[in-house]
Amino acid sequence: MSWGFDCAVTGGGRGLLLRRGGQSVAELVFGLPGEPVEGWEPDESEARITAVEHGTVRLRHVPDPEGWTTVVSLDNTDSSEQALPPLGMVVTVHDAWIGWAWTSDTEGFVVLAPRDAPGPALLVRVRQGFLRTASGLRAFTPLDRRGDALGDGVALFHLANPAGSLRPFGRHQTTLEFEEVTDLAAVRAVLPGWLPELVVAPGDDLRFETPDQAIVPGPGVRMTTEDTTSVLAGEAGHQEVAVHGVRGVQRLTATFVPPLEPFLAGLVAALKSRRPSGVSSASGAVIAAALARRAVIDPEAALDWLEREDWLARGDLFGPAIAAVVAVESHDEALLEAACDAVLGAEPEVGLGMVATRCWLATLRMGLPPVDLTRVFARATTPEAAFEAALLLNADADLFGPRVHGIVHRFGDGVLPGLPVGLSEADAGLLVALLRFVPEGWPAKAVAAAAAERGSALLLADHAGGQQPGHEGLAWLLLGEIGA
Repeated sequence: MSWGFDCAVTGGGRGLLLRRGGQSVAELVFGLPGEPVEGWEPDESEARITAVEHGTVRLRHVPDPEGWTTVVSLDNTDSSEQALPPLGMVVTVHDAWIGWAWTSDTEGFVVLAPRDAPGPALLVRVRQGFLRTASGLRAFTPLDRRGDALGDGVALFHLANPAGSLRPFGRHQTTLEFEEVTDLAAVRAVLPGWLPELVVAPGDDLRFETPDQAIVPGPGVRMTTEDTTSVLAGEAGHQEVAVHGVRGVQRLTATFVPPLEPFLAGLVAALKSRRPSGVSSASGAVIAAALARRAVIDPEAALDWLEREDWLARGDLFGPAIAAVVAVESHDEALLEAACDAVLGAEPEVGLGMVATRCWLATLRMGLPPVDLTRVFARATTPEAAFEAALLLNADADLFGPRVHGIVHRFGDGVLPGLPVGLSEADAGLLVALLRFVPEGWPAKAVAAAAAERGSALLLADHAGGQQPGHEGLAWLLLGEIGA
């Protein structure tokens, strides 16, 4: 495929701005230790040279008609082994684009795709060296710890092993190749042929057909063998698996998805140990949604816990959703009418449509006059709220369908291993819910369903592994199952 992107060096040689059609796609900023070498001036290939104790760091760019290559290298100028200083890369994705990344230390990529079309996409692939995401064993950014991942659409990557060292007079080099691909599905061609599906459904095993590689499971993973096949079963959550081969050690993140109903029952039991006034509305919504689907150990106790708080008084979108569940469970017509009034008076924002729809279903179950959904959808003036309304109303796919691609890309099109670049837990759950609303007749329905399944699996694993302190995304994930 022809090269339709262009790159420009920024930030005094430390940055690289990626563009397409004159519009910004993303910016890469390279974290290079040390101070600039005195008297050195950048040229056509070398963008930056710094001096560190016992070494020299170089950043080089090599453009060509079919792509771009960036090389970060560190030379140990000492006769003794030295610890590798930190080498990093911050990726900031611009508004009209999204990012997805997969890393295994010795292999990996960051791919940038448009929000309103399947492609083309820009693939940044490590050809030599080291690439590791700095987010750890979680897929999404905690809402109250967003600084850990630098913000929405921003992620940090290591270009050298943070715990590594360099032999005497040795060189560490990471080479990144930039190329254009048709879409995210095309990125599968660069994955190792032996790599299995790393998102494991409840009750399934992870199987490695790698007779020439040694599999070393991390904590929380059990391994057995069948001839030359390594069979791994893991505790729910994201777990590490090391693969030792000729290229060194690849560290993979395997996602073991928890069974939903038992997971919710355990979570509800933990949340109910606190006073209702001391938990977030999102936590209350999780308990209410679990109660509605009977995924609780003691439904009467869960209902009693919910009834001890005036959720509508909090003035957020979760309040009417919780109140509707409590009203149905307790046959409280006045409470349901109050929930419907709260929905009709709420400011238009994404999520309002699904809460209104749940209230509408509750009125039908209780034999009350249904809430007027047309009044809710008519006030959907923001682009996000209008898109949600279009999904729920099965509007014109030609008009609103392109937006689906951007959401699908946030979850690797449901086919790629890895994680999104800077997506919060709260936004992840909301986006999964929107994907589940894509009407059957829309062309993107199949890929939307696959991406929703992938996003749901990653989010549940985040929570099962204790990686998320808040429950906003999980609440939206459950509320998005309108029939439950």
